Amino acid sequence: MEGFNAAVAIIGIVIAILQTIIILFLMGIKGDIKELWKRLYSHYHEIDCENPECKKLKTGNVIVPHEV
Repeated sequence: MEGFNAAVAIIGIVIAILQTIIILFLMGIKGDIKELWKRLYSHYHEIDCENPECKKLKTGNVIVPHEV
């Protein structure tokens, strides 16, 4: 019975170590995703157009005015 308890303890320790590695890996991915969204949200194009339609906020693959 002592061998079984030791095996269960070792398996528990191995699982805890694997969980820690997975959590650290996911934290790294989360940081990468935040950085990607930060880059996407800070990307813009300036437009200079006299037509009022150019000044409206648009979505999709069009130019969006950026206000500083």
